[in-house]
Amino acid sequence: MTQRPEPSGPRVAERGGQAEPDFDSLTYTDLVALAQREPVRGVALMHRRFSGEVNRLVWRLLGADPDHNDLVQQVFVKVLTNSHRLREPERLGAWVQSITVNTVYEELRKREVRRIFLREWREPAIYPNLVHDVEVRDFLVQSKTIIEKLPAKERVVFMLHFVEGRTLAEVAELMNYSLATAKRRLAAANRRFESLLGNNADLRKLLEERKQRLESGGLTEEGA
Repeated sequence: MTQRPEPSGPRVAERGGQAEPDFDSLTYTDLVALAQREPVRGVALMHRRFSGEVNRLVWRLLGADPDHNDLVQQVFVKVLTNSHRLREPERLGAWVQSITVNTVYEELRKREVRRIFLREWREPAIYPNLVHDVEVRDFLVQSKTIIEKLPAKERVVFMLHFVEGRTLAEVAELMNYSLATAKRRLAAANRRFESLLGNNADLRKLLEERKQRLESGGLTEEGA
């Protein structure tokens, strides 16, 4: 999985008469140790390091959503409360991504339950001006009603691959699946999605264009 490379080591800056590591040179190991030693300051620095990435990933998986900020906050609460369990601090970036994906997945599962017991509840709309990538924006806007019909376990895998452009290996790691399980769920999501397309030629064309784009980057199901 692609991660931000670790800085080689902390530089020292003078602040208020005391020496402390420069933020840009803090390694993932430094951040984890700091979060365990000084939780408030540590999570603030983790938020500074990963907030952009977490926000982008939540947007990609959910679109515009009134619970967006709450979900991002949940991610960092989980990061803070579970940082002591991270056995490989140098994999902090991948771990934060995995927490983000699973936080969204948990929310989708809750919404499935609400749909069963509260029939009047509706998911919020995706607003196209809030999704910046044109190809992904068009695909999301036109396929939203179909994507909402996918079970949560298939929907997240589908979104990670076709929208986020993750390889199957990355999807498996983020979801804590085996590669075989990730492949099986993506194939199931793809079959279900295509069966729901019906005669929607425009959306079918967008799906094929997205597949071709992923294939050209070596990110297809077969090539992942």
